[in-house]
Amino acid sequence: MSLSEQEKLEDVFCAPVIIPTLCRFDHFKQCIESLSHCVWADKTDVFVGLDYPAKDSHWDGYNKIKNYLKTATLGFKSLNVIEREKNYGFGPNGNLSALKKQVFEQFDCLIESEDDNIFSPNFLVFINKGLKAFKNDKSVFAINGYRHFYPIKKAQNTFFRQSGEFSAWGFGIWRDRLENLPPVEEFFSHFSLKKFFDIRKNIGENRALNYWSYYFYPQRTWIDVSMSIYIYLNNMDVIMPAEKSLVRNIGWDGSGEHCAGKDDLAQKHLNQQISDEVDFEFKGTGFEFYKENRAIYKKSSYAKFSRYRFWKRFCKYFLKYLMKKLSLK
Repeated sequence: MSLSEQEKLEDVFCAPVIIPTLCRFDHFKQCIESLSHCVWADKTDVFVGLDYPAKDSHWDGYNKIKNYLKTATLGFKSLNVIEREKNYGFGPNGNLSALKKQVFEQFDCLIESEDDNIFSPNFLVFINKGLKAFKNDKSVFAINGYRHFYPIKKAQNTFFRQSGEFSAWGFGIWRDRLENLPPVEEFFSHFSLKKFFDIRKNIGENRALNYWSYYFYPQRTWIDVSMSIYIYLNNMDVIMPAEKSLVRNIGWDGSGEHCAGKDDLAQKHLNQQISDEVDFEFKGTGFEFYKENRAIYKKSSYAKFSRYRFWKRFCKYFLKYLMKKLSLK
């Protein structure tokens, strides 16, 4: 069924979109304007959490965003701006967390994006159709619009399932999936070497070391890396488009929190091709080449470690682990 035929038959419900931001005006403007050009943007409620500046360098970009949002005509169903009266920052009580909590009081699902993403025209179609199709499949954690540029295998399927890499760059999720997450520090306090080597074997050495590091250095809130580990250990998957990504992250210009701007990896992200399609149909099961694609993700991951670095870090953590265990006796 084509997009136009479906719209004639039913009143399309679109999940609300949340975007936390602070001072990156150029990135935010590109992000929200590309979202406004998506099919179904006119059916979408958008919530922007504008954090309060924490230092002098934030004010210029903050004021530009604030003034832009007062005058911009973007064509969404609604544009809701929540201006923080103090700096919320990031964390369990941060700007993003408060935004999610507020929106989940009204809706049972949402679409989350950082403020430095550019979207394909069919991004909202893909996410919303996915949220509807997989709502009752508890083995699916989220619908990811971003698709890594790894050379995955596919047949006639238009989407695929994978459990090694959750991406926070534009995804849809249901309230119950987040409500079922245990406290992040509690989850990683149940560290075991068996799980460590299972993670290493199936999703990579870097994720295994991430898993162990969270045991020593507890996280305050769930992030994409910790969620990737949670998804794998709980036999869950995320859904991704099989052909091209529907999101490009432009934070790799050096302005992003953990993204450098000069190396080859940064350029791959900044120049990543994304789909120009306006519709999306879910075809296949998503399990096509499931094991093969897991191996491809592990081999291709830009977060992979060299053997030397892995064993060096392993020895460091193992000694620390033994000392901690002995101190508890």
